[in-house]
Amino acid sequence: MPEKRYKYPKGETRWVGYYNKAGELLYIITSKERDREFYFLYEVQPDGMFKRLGKSRNPTELEKKFKVAENMRAGGAPDES
Repeated sequence: MPEKRYKYPKGETRWVGYYNKAGELLYIITSKERDREFYFLYEVQPDGMFKRLGKSRNPTELEKKFKVAENMRAGGAPDES
């Protein structure tokens, strides 16, 4: 299977990638290159771009708010309710 090309956010360091059971990248957590005061959660888009879902001082809060674990199992889009 050919590797998909992603367009990662510029000026940010990628810390964590979240994959589904099929090995497809669904989300990433980043921070600014020189400052880890805030973390950003992104969702992978079909075109290989990333859509920022949220920002927090604690990456675990982002995981919970956007139900990353549940969406990884389901392979679906985040529930923002």
